[in-house]
Amino acid sequence: MSILMKILDHFFLLRPTLFFPLWTVMLAGRYNSGTESPLLVLFILLGALMGSAYSINQIVDLQGDDRNNKLFHISNGHVKRNATMVIAVILAVAGIIGLFSLGLTFGLIGLIFIFITGFMYNLEPFLWKDKPLEGVLTTVVAGFLVFLLGCLPEFNFVLIWKSLPYLTAFGAVALLTSIPDMEGDKYIGKLTFVLKYGIRTTLIFSALLCLISALLGWWTQDRLIFWPAALSLPVFIYAAFKQNRESVILTVKVSILLLSLAVGFRYLLYLLLIVAYFFFARWYYRERFNFEYPSFKVD
Repeated sequence: MSILMKILDHFFLLRPTLFFPLWTVMLAGRYNSGTESPLLVLFILLGALMGSAYSINQIVDLQGDDRNNKLFHISNGHVKRNATMVIAVILAVAGIIGLFSLGLTFGLIGLIFIFITGFMYNLEPFLWKDKPLEGVLTTVVAGFLVFLLGCLPEFNFVLIWKSLPYLTAFGAVALLTSIPDMEGDKYIGKLTFVLKYGIRTTLIFSALLCLISALLGWWTQDRLIFWPAALSLPVFIYAAFKQNRESVILTVKVSILLLSLAVGFRYLLYLLLIVAYFFFARWYYRERFNFEYPSFKVD
């Protein structure tokens, strides 16, 4: 095994593909506030916190992930569990210290973010990841904190109001992401939203949240979220009628892609980053696991 591939194992352990939805919302906050915060620094520091939270999640969710046939780094022995924990701690500390160096509010938001997504979501006595409402709430709160992070140093009621369509959009997608993992989650004793309320209720509620997101986007005159939500709505409705895994995965991918493109066309360097990462990650997962990821396929 080459040294480069070993380094990449530790990098992709952090699940950087999942950084992009939150980076997208952070840029949406920046767009709505018109602020000139240090964007590259925020990308790196938020990435550190997200990498820490996802690393913790993989340690505690190893059995379920293995059952769902995903996240191979720890289960296949490419990265040791002890090393993963060390990485998670280093990234959390570095991210929080870095944000506090930008200002007190930056640091406090980072501290709350890692406490909720890293500890309350994954660890006892909270274990929000195993609970129906708390699991979805984690995603919504994380989206809210990241939106505010992008707004800083601006902070006012208008910006909180403008965050609402993004939060409902995040909630809509969060409900869907648990559906493909139902088997593994049930096997290890989780009680996610879909396991408690069923697929039909989950899909209907998710479509309603998408509709609310579009209406709020129109009300706040934010085209950045209105058009992705409005264009995604038919796919959410389609999934609610089909009620199968393929339509759910299609809906998740379409909704995330549309918002990412909307933000990317406002910030062209970010769009270039998305494209470059897509091909880089595809190469890595193909070489390492003979696995196509990220992918537009819905099977």
